[in-house]
Amino acid sequence: MQRSSVTFQPEGKRVEATIDQTLFDAAGKLGVDIQSLCGGRGICGKCRVIVRSGTHSLSHTSDAEERFLSESEIRTNFRLACQAIVKGLDTIVVEVPRQSRIGQQRLLLKGLERPVQLMPSVRRLSVSLKKPSLLDVESDAGRLLRALRKKSGKELRIDYEALKTIPHAVRGGNWAVTAITWMDRELISVKPEKQSENLYGMAVDIGTTKIAAYLLNLDTGEISATVSMMNPQIPYGEDVISRISYIMRDEKNLEKMNRIVISGINELIDEACKKAGIDPKDIYDMIVVGNTAMHHIFLGVSPKYVSLSPYPAVVQSSLDVKARDLGVRMNCGAYVHVFPAIAGFVGADAVADALATGIYESEEMTMLVDIGTNTEIILGNKEKLLSCSCASGPAFEGAHIKHGMRAATGAIEHIWIDPRTIEVGYSTIGNVKPSGLCGSAIVDAVAQFLKTGMIAPEGNFQRSETERLRRNENKPEFVIAWSDESSTGDDIVVTQGDIREVQLAKAAIYTGAAILMKRMKVDFRDIKKVFIAGAFGNYVDPQSARTIGMFPDVPIQNVQFVGNTAGSGARMALLSTQMRRVAEEVARRIEYIELGADPDFHKEFLNATYFPHKETERFPNVMRLMEKD
Repeated sequence: MQRSSVTFQPEGKRVEATIDQTLFDAAGKLGVDIQSLCGGRGICGKCRVIVRSGTHSLSHTSDAEERFLSESEIRTNFRLACQAIVKGLDTIVVEVPRQSRIGQQRLLLKGLERPVQLMPSVRRLSVSLKKPSLLDVESDAGRLLRALRKKSGKELRIDYEALKTIPHAVRGGNWAVTAITWMDRELISVKPEKQSENLYGMAVDIGTTKIAAYLLNLDTGEISATVSMMNPQIPYGEDVISRISYIMRDEKNLEKMNRIVISGINELIDEACKKAGIDPKDIYDMIVVGNTAMHHIFLGVSPKYVSLSPYPAVVQSSLDVKARDLGVRMNCGAYVHVFPAIAGFVGADAVADALATGIYESEEMTMLVDIGTNTEIILGNKEKLLSCSCASGPAFEGAHIKHGMRAATGAIEHIWIDPRTIEVGYSTIGNVKPSGLCGSAIVDAVAQFLKTGMIAPEGNFQRSETERLRRNENKPEFVIAWSDESSTGDDIVVTQGDIREVQLAKAAIYTGAAILMKRMKVDFRDIKKVFIAGAFGNYVDPQSARTIGMFPDVPIQNVQFVGNTAGSGARMALLSTQMRRVAEEVARRIEYIELGADPDFHKEFLNATYFPHKETERFPNVMRLMEKD
C-alpha cells in the first residue's frame, strides 16, 4: 500500500498516511489535537490547518473549503483537515494553529444530589465451611451455597467465573471465605476471608461531549475518586445525529464506536483506581447513564432508528449486563446496570436528572431543563410529568459560531458592554489571551446587544455609532476582542449569522417549554421552580439566559442551576437499589411529547425566534420583568 509522510507541527509528530486518507484521519492516528464539531463531514469549518509544504500532494480545494475559508486563507494554504485528502507520495508538513486546537476543556462533574439510604446491590458475606471428609463429600460449590443460604436465607446462583475460583478460595482461607453477592441472587466473587477488601462501585455519565466517572466506596458511600475525559467519539461527530449518521454509513462503524467508548471508560477506571490505590478487580458494580444514542452505542445496539421517524428506542427498560460481556475491565463477575430511557431523544440521563432533583415527588409545578446539543425538558410534579426533546443544536457549545469554541482554556466565557460607550469587557477561562467564544459568552453577547440596543428583537444589528460594528464581505459583525488582544492574532467577532444560530437554539428550547406548559395547562406564573442542568447551564449567566428568552419568564430567584445531575442520579442509584426501582417507576411515569406532532409547533417556534420572544397573551414583556429583578 502506497504511503505518504505527514508531519504535524508544532509537535513534530510524523505519520505514514495512506493514499486517499484525509489529514484529519492521519492526525487522529497520532492523537494530534484538532478541533472538529461535525465529525469530519465538512460542515463546521473548525478543523483549519496550514499546509507548509507538500500542497501538490493533496486534493484540490473542496466546495466545503471554499465555503468556510476566505480567498486570502486559500491563497496562504489554509485547508480543512477533513477535506484535504492525500493524493501524492511526497512529504507533507502541516501546521495546526492554536485556534484549531481543542485545548483543555472545562468539564463539569458536580451536581445537586440528595442523600439516600446506603443499600448497594452487592454485599459481603463471611462464612466458615466444614471441611470435606470421606463421610462428607459434598461439592465445594454445594457446601458454600448451603452455608450462604443458612446465613442469608437466600437461594443463590453462581457466576461461572466465580465458580472457577471456589476451590482455591476455600482452601486458601482454610475453609473461611468472603462471598460477594449481587442483588441477593447471585454469587459473583469468592475470596479467602483474610483477603477481603472494601467493595467499590463506579457511576458513569456518558455525555455527548464528556464522560464523567465516580468511584464510590460502597461500604461508606463516600466518593473515592472523580475522573473525566472528553468523549472519544467526538472526532466522528459533535452531536448524536452526526454519530448516528457515521454508524449508518457502514455496519462496522457501530462496533468501532462501541469499542471507542468502552476503551474510554476503561481508561477512566484505571485512572480512578490509581487515585484511590485499589485494583479494578475491587469494583463490583457500575451504573451507566447517558442519552439514548450514547446508551445504545455503549451497549453495542444500533441507534439507527432513533434518528428516523417516529424515533423509537430499541430498549427503554433498565438492563443488567455482565461487565465482561461489555468489555468493561472490573471484577469479572460484576454487573453493569444501565438506566432506563424515556424515549428516543429523552434518555437515561434525563431519568437520572429527575432522581437528583426530586421533580417526580415535588408538590409544586417544576420545570427541569438539561441544556445540551439535544436539550431535554421535564415539566410537572408528583401528580403528572411531561417531557420533550429540543434539537437546540451545538451553538451553545461553540459550533456553527464563527469564532466559537468549547469551554476550554482561552475561551471568552463572560461579556459585558458599557451601554454608553459600547466598550466591551470580558473574562476568559484560564485568564489567558482569548482565542474564541464559548457558549456562555455567546449568550452574554446577545443579551448585551439587546440591552444596549445593538440588535432589534428580530435579531438584526441596528445601532451603528461604534467602530466595533462593521461590515465584512457586506455582512455585519461586532468585534468583541481586537486582534492585538487575542492569542490568534485575529479579531474575535460575533456575526449576524452567529446571532441567527443563537435564535434557533434558544427558540428550540423555549418552544419545548411552551408546548409542555400548554399540554399541562399552566403558564409561567404556575411554575415555582426551574432547574437548569448540564455543564452549559452551570456557567451561563441566568439573567442573560432569560434576557434572550431561553426559558420561561419566572423570577430569577426561582431558577436553580444544579450542575451535572445526571452524574448525581447515577451515584444515588449506585448506593441504593431502592433508587433503581424509583428510576424504573419514574421512567414509566414520564409521558413523552413529540414536539413536531403538536399543531402549534410552528407558531410557537416562530414566536420564540424573537428576542426574548414574540409577545402573546400568555407571556408578558420580559423587559418589564427584568427591570423589576
